[in-house]
Amino acid sequence: MIKVLVIAFVLLIGEDLRAQQLDLNAVRNDFNKGVKDEALCKRYLNQLEEHADSPVERGYAAAFHMFMAKHTSNPFKKMGFFKDGRDRLEKELKSNPNNVELRFIRLSIQYHIPKYLGYHNHIEGDKDYLKNNLYKLGDKFAKEKIYQYLKGANMYSTQELALLGR
Repeated sequence: MIKVLVIAFVLLIGEDLRAQQLDLNAVRNDFNKGVKDEALCKRYLNQLEEHADSPVERGYAAAFHMFMAKHTSNPFKKMGFFKDGRDRLEKELKSNPNNVELRFIRLSIQYHIPKYLGYHNHIEGDKDYLKNNLYKLGDKFAKEKIYQYLKGANMYSTQELALLGR
């Protein structure tokens, strides 16, 4: 009996430590800052690569991987970061095509990156998907952060924002 209690205690502490090391709401809150702030980008990328165990966490890891392309001057490394992150995100989306937050991550990246990178073919589909499904997202913090981000990005008309914000 004591052995079972010790194992349960160790598992609980391990989960608590993991939660302290990866704060998904902090990642969501700082998502748009990763492109501009190299130290923040590296910190989140390291945390996410070490601790991401859900599709959304892996999606943010992929995004921060792509953001690292902005923080290197070597053109080969730039493309490497970008392509690797893109492939990781698309892998998550292939397994979870109806995940609202993954679709948001892809939309926000595709909308803002240069067209010559050739990664912009899902913008309209993701915009429509989010417009029709954001209200279904169960996590209120994530839903509000996504809505505020999209509202500020000027991607949607006033009528579309009304649907998005319901």
